[in-house]
Amino acid sequence: MGGGFPHPKIMNVELSWDLFVLVFFVVIVAYSFIIGTNNTLKVILGTYVAALSADALGNLIGKSLNDSETFDPVLSFAQVGNDSEAVVFVKVIAFVLMVILFAVRGAFEVDALEDRSIAVRTILNALYAGMSAGLIISVILVFVSGVSFIGGGNAETPGTALWDLYNQSQLIRSILSNAYLWFSVPALAFLVHSIYGHHKS
Repeated sequence: MGGGFPHPKIMNVELSWDLFVLVFFVVIVAYSFIIGTNNTLKVILGTYVAALSADALGNLIGKSLNDSETFDPVLSFAQVGNDSEAVVFVKVIAFVLMVILFAVRGAFEVDALEDRSIAVRTILNALYAGMSAGLIISVILVFVSGVSFIGGGNAETPGTALWDLYNQSQLIRSILSNAYLWFSVPALAFLVHSIYGHHKS
């Protein structure tokens, strides 16, 4: 009869991009519940402004990179492979920074829940939290895919920067395939909510 305890089996957890995206989604949803529905709507509105502003800024820098070799030392120092990667990097960083600044320092307020019950407020908070997370993630993935909201392009045909992730992650493929839906639904929902709330008042 052998003594001692059996050796525990070691569980191998393979980190994947699907898991990363899911964790990021959950973090945004959790943060949305913490700040409440009105501030989540503020984040959503700020996300639209940040997306267009970051897109324009990235395109402007991309034009400058194409027209001049002044930034070549900077690209080499940052270990950026080419101008396209530099533009993607600028767009994503600018977008994230602007979303954060709009969330904490935006000079506007949203007041959409005056006389609603706790149950209704909770449901709306959950809906807007999910839409905010989907919107932010889809904008980042669209930028990484090399598509410009201003210049055009097809999010379902990603550039080389996202090709490996696109092939490896079913979730990323799904988000990019429905990027236009993620981008339009929050605005339409807020519009309907505003019209209905104004009508009720």
